[in-house]
Amino acid sequence: MTDQPAPTEIFYEEPFRIFFPLGILCGLAGISLWFGPYLGLGLPHSGLYHGLLQIQGFIMAFAVGFLMTSLPRFMEAPRSRWWEILLNAVLLLGNVIALYLGAWRLAEYLFLALVIHMLLFVLQRFVKREDNPPPAFVLAGFGLLCALAGGWFLLHPLSGFSKMGQSMLEQGMLLGFVMAVGSHLGPRLLHGNRHYPDTEGPEFRKKLWIFLGTGLLLFLSFPLEAGFSLLWGRLLRGLVVTAYLLTVVRIHRPPSRPLLHLYLLWLSFWCVPAGQWLVALFPTYEMTALHVTFIGGFGLMTLVIATRVIVAHCNFDEMWGGNSWKIAIPGILFILALLVRIGADLVPQYYLDLLSTGAGIWLVGALAWGAIFAPKVGPSNISPDD
Repeated sequence: MTDQPAPTEIFYEEPFRIFFPLGILCGLAGISLWFGPYLGLGLPHSGLYHGLLQIQGFIMAFAVGFLMTSLPRFMEAPRSRWWEILLNAVLLLGNVIALYLGAWRLAEYLFLALVIHMLLFVLQRFVKREDNPPPAFVLAGFGLLCALAGGWFLLHPLSGFSKMGQSMLEQGMLLGFVMAVGSHLGPRLLHGNRHYPDTEGPEFRKKLWIFLGTGLLLFLSFPLEAGFSLLWGRLLRGLVVTAYLLTVVRIHRPPSRPLLHLYLLWLSFWCVPAGQWLVALFPTYEMTALHVTFIGGFGLMTLVIATRVIVAHCNFDEMWGGNSWKIAIPGILFILALLVRIGADLVPQYYLDLLSTGAGIWLVGALAWGAIFAPKVGPSNISPDD
C-alpha cells in the first residue's frame, strides 16, 4: 500500500479540484444578474455583462482547470506550480468581480492577462515536453487565440468590424475548446473508443495540418462575419464546426451504452452546431439561436465532462457506469432552462418572466451539480492509479 500524497501535491497535479468549484461560483454570479432588478441589488442589468460572466467566468474556470490538469499529462511535461494556480485563480476571480461591479474594461484586461498566462503555461510545457499532445489539441490553441483577439477587439473595436471581438471571445474561444477536447473525450465517452491518437509520425503530421486548417477557417469566420458578409461568415463557421464534429467526434452515431448522461452529452454535441446554423438562417432570433449553443452546447457539455473528470480522478467511477440521477438531473435542468429561454423570445409578452424563470432553473441545476460534485474534489478522494 502506497502512502497518500500530500494534499498540496494532489492540487498541483490536478488543478481541476480548485477551478471546477470556482466555475460554479462564477456561474452563479453570472446568472444572478437577471434577478438584480427584482431584488434591487443595483447589478449591471445587461446581456453583455451576463454573457461575459458566463463565458469568462463559469466556462473559462472549467476550461482552465481541465487544461492545467490534462496538458502536462499529455505532454509528459512539468505539472502546474502553486503560483501558476494562484495567479490564474486571482485573475479569474478579479475578472468576475470587476464584471459584477460593472467595470467591464478592467475585467477585460484581467481576462487578457489570464489568457496570456495560459498561453505561456502551454508554451513552457510544450518546450519541455517528452511527448506531443493529441493533434486536435492545436484547436485549443486557436481557442486561446480567439480569446486573446476577442478581448482586445472588445476593448479596441476595429472600424467596420462590429461585434467581432465579442463573437470571437464568446463563441470562437469555446468552439476551439469543444473541438479540441471533444475529439479526445467524445469518442471515448460516447462510443467506448479507447484508441489513443498518434503523437508522432506521418499520420500525426497529416492530422495536425488538417486541424491547423480547421482552426484557421474557424478564426477567419469572425472577421468575415463582422466586416464582409454576416451570412457567409456564419455559414462558414457552421460548416466547419459541423463537418469537424461529424467526421472526428462522429456525433451522427448515438452512444454505445443506454445511459442518460451519455445521451445528454450527445445532445450537447448536437446543440453546438445547431445554434451556429440557426443564427445563420434566422438572424432575427440571433440571441435565441446562440443560447442553443451556449446553454445546450457549452454549458451542458461542461457539466457532463467535468462530472466525468471528477468521478474518474476522485474514485467515484461506479457512478458513471449506471443511470445515476446525481449525474442526470443537473443536465436535465440545463435543457429545461434552455427551452424556457427559447420561449422567452417566442412569447415576448412574457419575456422578462420567462427569462427569470429560465435563469432560476439554470441556477438550481448549477447548485445541484455543485452540491453533489464539489465535495468530491477534496484531496482525500483520489483514484488508485493517480
